[in-house]
Amino acid sequence: MSAKDIFSSVLKSALIEIREKSFPIYTFALYHDHESAEISVCADTLENSAKFVVSSNNYRMKYFSDAIIDNDLKAASLWQANIGRSLSLGDFVLQNVARTELGKIRPNKVFYLNMIKSIMAMQDEIASLSLDPKLLLFASSGPNYEVECVWSMVEPNPLINRACLRQAGQLGR
Repeated sequence: MSAKDIFSSVLKSALIEIREKSFPIYTFALYHDHESAEISVCADTLENSAKFVVSSNNYRMKYFSDAIIDNDLKAASLWQANIGRSLSLGDFVLQNVARTELGKIRPNKVFYLNMIKSIMAMQDEIASLSLDPKLLLFASSGPNYEVECVWSMVEPNPLINRACLRQAGQLGR
């Protein structure tokens, strides 16, 4: 099975489970667990994300204010407030949905680009499970971080539009 096939299968399985739970997606991530060589979906709600942000900011502000009192601008810049959303996959409501082993597949640049493209290809279906698609964010792991790329809805969807143009013979490969 190719990486693209695994991504598609994981996304389809995860969306079935999320739909069955009537889960209101606020943040949706395709996660590559580097240590276990597995792919899964993590999803969060607005309420859970907001709770995380408040908790995180309460923690950060102690160190931020200490740095300001100490006239240490460099240290203060390390403890800035979270400006509105959790990207901490381990704190998401849904974690490791449709978890699947990669087998012999070895991640590289194309692997991570295909993770993003797989989400983009299904963005409309994912968005249909969101309370407000305008607030929905997508995330994907990369070679260095569990969340390396974050983006919002792309309208019109360039992958669908390019595929349609390619099928119509109006766009080269």
